[in-house]
Amino acid sequence: MNEYEILRFVLDNAVRYDGKADLGSSMGLLLGAHPELKAKAKSLMPEIKKIVDEVNNLSLREQKAKLEELGEVVRPEKEEREKVPELKNTDKLVVRFAPNPNGALSFGHCRPGLWNWFIKEKYKGKYILRFDDTDPKIKVPLKEAYGWIKEDLKWLGVKPNKVVIQSKRLKTYYKYAKELINMRKAYVCTCNAEEKKRSLRKGLACPCRDLYQTDRWDKMFEGYKQGEAVLRIKTDLEHPNPAIRDWAAFRIVDDHKHPLEKKAKVWPLLNFASAIDDYEFKVTHILRGIDLRISDDRQKYIYKYFGWRYPETIYNGKLFVEGIKSTSEIKELIDKGIIKDWDDPSLGTIGALKRRGFSSESIVRFIWESGISRADTNVSLEALAAFNREAIDKKTKRFFFVESPQKIKIENAPFLDVSVPSHPDVARLGIRNFKTNDEFFVNDKLEKGVMYRFMHLFNFSNAKFYSAELDKDLKAKLIHWIPVSDDVVNVQVLMPDGSVRKGVGEVGLKKLKISEVVQFERFGFVRLDKIGDFELAFVFSHK
Repeated sequence: MNEYEILRFVLDNAVRYDGKADLGSSMGLLLGAHPELKAKAKSLMPEIKKIVDEVNNLSLREQKAKLEELGEVVRPEKEEREKVPELKNTDKLVVRFAPNPNGALSFGHCRPGLWNWFIKEKYKGKYILRFDDTDPKIKVPLKEAYGWIKEDLKWLGVKPNKVVIQSKRLKTYYKYAKELINMRKAYVCTCNAEEKKRSLRKGLACPCRDLYQTDRWDKMFEGYKQGEAVLRIKTDLEHPNPAIRDWAAFRIVDDHKHPLEKKAKVWPLLNFASAIDDYEFKVTHILRGIDLRISDDRQKYIYKYFGWRYPETIYNGKLFVEGIKSTSEIKELIDKGIIKDWDDPSLGTIGALKRRGFSSESIVRFIWESGISRADTNVSLEALAAFNREAIDKKTKRFFFVESPQKIKIENAPFLDVSVPSHPDVARLGIRNFKTNDEFFVNDKLEKGVMYRFMHLFNFSNAKFYSAELDKDLKAKLIHWIPVSDDVVNVQVLMPDGSVRKGVGEVGLKKLKISEVVQFERFGFVRLDKIGDFELAFVFSHK
């Protein structure tokens, strides 16, 4: 991708939006036309930003001339490119999405949730939502997270055919474990953990491997304590990968805080529970992270011992989102009181994005356009913002918001009744009506000798009315305004970095409903979060 091609897309964006190119929108347009660049989005960002800055220093006339010289960006009719891989044995396809409910669903983690859905839809199969919640020692589930994840998936358009909670299936896992013990394919190991690791690295069997096991298995429930015994699956001790050799399937967790199962002390590890569930629920295709390929090798031993057919596996890379905090980091911030909850605007959870005003349409389309491959993908929320802007721009009303307002008086200003369009290009969104006098709230620092124009109103200089007509030859600097009156609305905007911007907004904001998204002129898209007695609280979405 050369500099001139990037310049075309930035110029196109600038011309479409009255001479002001936006980094996120320009990038979204570029990546939409060249999806193969998504993996390089992070590295392209500085170059695109540099070109955006250069383009915004040009006049609209210069931008149009340059775009005509380079050739306009052609926007073809949207076509459905075949992104879902061609799979075999899809007559009775069953897929599953298996999140751990130890926190809210994140933007990165929703990728496999959506891609399983895309696959299910293409092949008209079934979709299972399975909560992998049998690790109460490390990834302790949150009681609320089960509901959050179901709600977020529903918001994204995912409708599971079945919901499975693994912690409610412990007796099933115990049954299969005992069968394997009786088949002499599993054994309870009481060796020192570090010594066991060393012996497995050397491919050596421990004395536990050939002992009578039924009593030892019973002692895991009544007798052994945490760390004293684990159930292992017998594998090839000469396997090239030591991590495959006699892998651990069950462990004891004496002191845990599982919200749904408080009495159990013997817990299956992920590979055992997952293997059993995939068989029992007839899962035919597994979408698995490339980093979890070892799970196939481990679980296939169980399938081999029981004579089952292993599902087909589709590998995919991870989606890394720049600046997004991990689940453990979020928990720590909440525990310390630095943030209040999982939908804090600084986070990358689906709840946080929803609270900021991102649409489900933009998230689904972004995940779809990013495709699925074994390669990891690095993106930023700015790229998602470009998709969201495209999704909501034509549906979103404009309003005036004046941050840190200063009151000015314009000498000889006419008192007017003014109708201002709620959107520059969409008439159906209606108009806003203002009664103006000679006093206004503004944010801009006004300089002497500079010609200014109040948007949709009149021109003035040195705090004196000059003319009403829009005259490009005046080269007036465009600023927004709010007439001073008793009807102005106190407004605050919570930003992603936790800061709060305060100011006044036009009276029409009082008609908004909670969760409604609007655009504050020259500020950005915002979502109404709370309505107070004296103030409207918004959350910033993006430019």
